Amino acid sequence: MNAIPFEEQVYWTLIDIVNALLTGTLIGGYYAIIAMGLALSFGVMKLVNLAHGEFLIVGGYLSSAILKVINVPPFLVVIVVVPIMFCIGYALQRILLNHVSAQAMERRGMSASFGLMAPIIVTFGLGIVVSYVLLNIFASDAASIPNSLAFSAIQIGQDLSISLLRFIFFFAAIAVLIVLQLFMRRSAIGRAVRAAADNPTFAALMGIKTNHIFAIALGISFAISGVGGFMIGMVRTFQPFDGPQFILIAFGVVIIGGMNSLAGTLFGGILLGIVQVLAGTYFGPSAQLVGGYILVLAVLAFFREGLFSR
Repeated sequence: MNAIPFEEQVYWTLIDIVNALLTGTLIGGYYAIIAMGLALSFGVMKLVNLAHGEFLIVGGYLSSAILKVINVPPFLVVIVVVPIMFCIGYALQRILLNHVSAQAMERRGMSASFGLMAPIIVTFGLGIVVSYVLLNIFASDAASIPNSLAFSAIQIGQDLSISLLRFIFFFAAIAVLIVLQLFMRRSAIGRAVRAAADNPTFAALMGIKTNHIFAIALGISFAISGVGGFMIGMVRTFQPFDGPQFILIAFGVVIIGGMNSLAGTLFGGILLGIVQVLAGTYFGPSAQLVGGYILVLAVLAFFREGLFSR
């Protein structure tokens, strides 16, 4: 049996590395969208939404159900899903979470730490409820969003190609991030959200209706989660109890990128995606999760607030 020439070995090694870097980068855009809603609620509002993964799945099921009712191109369903998810988030914050936080702080003598802890417990329970509601409505059958782009690829060279769908998602993540950053920095509502998150008491004294502002912020977080759920359905199947695996990804991206940096979610997603693909390429598929966890632990050990914390 003839040995493979050294030059050919080097060539294929370089192809593997470049392919892993490109694939990991594109996966990073997909991860960023999954994590961006959590980054907004966690980094800006200081709300740890443990039901984030379940509401990603809600976005996926909404997208799938709407497409079964109206026959339109898949990407157009986002126009319907986003406002529905915004309304769910707004109502949840306005009716439930604002009330829970206020009650907890009153009972503990205005203890801010307990006021933050109460919504965490509530969202944990809410995630369980949402999963069982989805199970009763849609059963345990795997759902997805059929599309013609799932197996399409962009050929870069003779031996190198990238997924067209992930390529679209990557630039969609950049677009969502730019719009969100401009909204938070330039709009009156965005500045009010940041002011209310920084000091709700002083914000209220300045005339800001903090309950309304926090509800808008969580509505935006849920709207982005609707986009993330749509993307999940485009690239894979999902079931009612798949939420926890996505919140693990979201927390990993937020921790790596920086707990109070929206822009860091994109870079955190890219870094996590690259590490997972490289680990899977050289150590087998089972090493992908391990590589991701090692990266998160390393960032926590040396950069306690993330790589791009502000």
